[in-house]
Amino acid sequence: MNKEQLYAKRKALVKHFWEQYQVKKDPRWLAEICDNLPFFEYPEVGAEISRLLSSKFHKRNQIDEQTMRSEIQKLWEMLEGTDTDRAIYQKIANIYFGDNEGASERIRKIVGK
Repeated sequence: MNKEQLYAKRKALVKHFWEQYQVKKDPRWLAEICDNLPFFEYPEVGAEISRLLSSKFHKRNQIDEQTMRSEIQKLWEMLEGTDTDRAIYQKIANIYFGDNEGASERIRKIVGK
């Protein structure tokens, strides 16, 4: 691949990843940019920026997961006793995970019953 082709490829990658970031605000797309650019012959710079962005996203994911678990627990407490446990698991699973197979079991584990 010649220099012009490599430049065009990298430019297209950055454009795509940037557009994804603009839509989703997910720092993993910025990390992808860092992983795919040479940073003026210092790839370790891009790797470090990518690592930092990814670790920040991981922390945000943990917070989102804790928030979701808390919301599920509260919803369970509100619905408990209104139907069978199994039916309530399914209702909550549909709210959070749609028709995802195994979601009802995941809800059961979260509420601890």
